[in-house]
Amino acid sequence: MLPLRRFGLLSVIGCITLMPLLVLPAMVGTLIDETTLTETQAGWSASLNFLGGAIIAGLMALRMHRLDLSKVAAIGLLVAAIGDGLSGFSTGHAPVFLFARFCTGVGAGAAYTAVLAAFARLPEVDRGYAVFVTLQFTISGLGLFLLPVFSQWLGARGMFLSIAALDVIGLAFSSSLPGRAVQNEAIEGGRTELHVLLAWTTLLGALGFLIFEAALVAQYTYIERVGVSLALTDQQVGTALLVASLAGIPGALSIALLGARVGRVGGLSFGVAVAIAGLIIMISADMISTVQFLPYVLGAAMISFAWAFCLPYIQGLMAALDPHGSAAALGSASSTIGGAIGPGLAALVVGTGVYQHVMMFTIALLLLALTSFFIASRRVVQP
Repeated sequence: MLPLRRFGLLSVIGCITLMPLLVLPAMVGTLIDETTLTETQAGWSASLNFLGGAIIAGLMALRMHRLDLSKVAAIGLLVAAIGDGLSGFSTGHAPVFLFARFCTGVGAGAAYTAVLAAFARLPEVDRGYAVFVTLQFTISGLGLFLLPVFSQWLGARGMFLSIAALDVIGLAFSSSLPGRAVQNEAIEGGRTELHVLLAWTTLLGALGFLIFEAALVAQYTYIERVGVSLALTDQQVGTALLVASLAGIPGALSIALLGARVGRVGGLSFGVAVAIAGLIIMISADMISTVQFLPYVLGAAMISFAWAFCLPYIQGLMAALDPHGSAAALGSASSTIGGAIGPGLAALVVGTGVYQHVMMFTIALLLLALTSFFIASRRVVQP
């Protein structure tokens, strides 16, 4: 029987740890509008938050078999709650605020990695991750709609204190996570975390995850500018991006329904093909139709659908490489790094505003990521 209740509870805790990411554009906007922070400082606050999460995920991967996930999640959420609370009272002091955001990233990143490892220990892990990704897209859509509406009433302090309150709620449910994967006396006779992490299949899977995230974040960085270059109005671009965001929900939900019927490699191949088709449609928007809004919104929706469709399969692959969760933790770190370098890679190829170059570069990266996943999956028993 599919453990939907356990999947749902882990997904809620995981989404709490990801809240700063799920509402990132609105959060940055609130910081710029409601505080004395500059746009650069607001951007750095997000980068430092993600950096903290990537560092702790990488460190946890080295000790994942021995970690009590319940205790790690509890400590991480407690640190995140303190960091978010401090963030709410330090927006007038940039160094303190940036330090608080880094510490929050460490705490939330530890709890998030513990959640990913907990998923890895459950049956039908692809469906579990699909429930998680579906909830992420749903909460992100609601948050991006509601936060700008209430930002003037909440202010930056109210926003961070609200997130801190969610951290406390997550802390209350952290006991639902499992304990250690391997007891001390069993460690010597089994595969250690280092053996798992240095296996070429794990390294290829993590590399593929990094490239995949870098590719899609690269195109996401300039997708709004593509709409502008097509002479679309601000309202049309905003509508297209809203539709694209909502398209991610059925993308992930379909995995919860399909499960392992098509296999991970088959699912990833389909998802990457849909993303590439969406990118080609967007590149060719001015040739496909005189009403350029239609191919633009279609291409953006296909990319978002594919992004959400592929994520559960990728996370399921990393979980299958080590059911105790060390590979999943490495995947978390590598995907965060990929998301961080994506905009920089896009900036290198965009030139003087030739956004088609970014889309073509994304296609090449997606094919490279798919190749990496295909090779890594050859040593994994397909579900």
